[in-house]
Amino acid sequence: MRFAFIHTADWQIGKRFGAFESEKAAVLREQRLGTVDRVAEAARAAGAEAVLVAGDVFDSETVSDELAGRLLSRLKVYPNLGWHLLPGNHDPARAGGVWEAIVAGELPSNVRVHLTPEPAELAKDVVLLPAPLTSKSTARDPTAWMDGATSPAGTIRIGLAHGSVQGFGSDGEANVPIDPARVKMAGLAYLALGDWHGVKRISDRVWYSGTPEPDSFPDNEPGYALAVHIDSANSPPKVERVATAYFTWMRRQQSVDGGEGLEAIEKEVSGLGADASRFLMSLSLEGSVSLAEFACIEEHLAKIAPQLFHLAPDLSRVQTFAADTDIDELGSGMLATVAARLKGMAVTPSEDSEVAARALRKLFAIARHIEAGGTR
Repeated sequence: MRFAFIHTADWQIGKRFGAFESEKAAVLREQRLGTVDRVAEAARAAGAEAVLVAGDVFDSETVSDELAGRLLSRLKVYPNLGWHLLPGNHDPARAGGVWEAIVAGELPSNVRVHLTPEPAELAKDVVLLPAPLTSKSTARDPTAWMDGATSPAGTIRIGLAHGSVQGFGSDGEANVPIDPARVKMAGLAYLALGDWHGVKRISDRVWYSGTPEPDSFPDNEPGYALAVHIDSANSPPKVERVATAYFTWMRRQQSVDGGEGLEAIEKEVSGLGADASRFLMSLSLEGSVSLAEFACIEEHLAKIAPQLFHLAPDLSRVQTFAADTDIDELGSGMLATVAARLKGMAVTPSEDSEVAARALRKLFAIARHIEAGGTR
């Protein structure tokens, strides 16, 4: 007996991406729906019969009928795949929530929403034990019921749940606690978990798949689904990571002392070629530079940004100082007089020193812009 399936989670369809301008946010939202196609391709390549989505299919309980309908339409396109959807803490199964409206309509024949903790047959001698959430948090382990769920000897038992096998909060406590020993107590061949947005192996039989489409700048390996092959109830599963992300979110840090350092970033972005438009970069800069060097840094960033889908530079740790040559560039008129005064305020420790430093940078940038033929 052999059973293959795809383990995925945390699609969070409908995520707003409020930190982005509306056009970019719309593209990011659309690619979360595109997850369906990439997961389906992963299933085809693995010879999988089923896709298990371990919670947070949607980003919230308030999803439009239009968006829910679009998801179901995409799932229907793959009739040879069984899609098993589990309510998570973002989209719990409770009155008035997104799942109430979905199950009240006509579900595609290849889609099953698991609203209650009861065994469901996936294939001959293969049973799914789902643990749907009915609230955003709970002190009880939703997988506890699996211990008492009966099945014939030799049955491959697969658990599906959404929660934390370790505390993710600042107090070390989980919003939805899950005992990693459940796999042994309930005789599970595999426990498919959601909630942690990166791939995470807890044990041979307990895995987080992470989100198939990243939504931030983490370092926990998002952007995958897991292809799982189980030969028997007693044999350990074979788990393979399958890349599913359309966008890549990268985090970079760079020293720019003396205005140097961005060459490496420019080279990296240039090396991405046409694929650069599928990358988002969080770029943290630090160092000490003159006003002229700071202006050059901003000019370099302005050239890098259009190559990427999104560039989020953080210059808060870049210290600036007004060199004599910076003031000389402003001539001997009113700009130079104002700049000299701001320079004095910036180097004098006070509540206004940082404000003065920012004003000096802005003044210098405007002056350079005008000198280069700008209109402001």
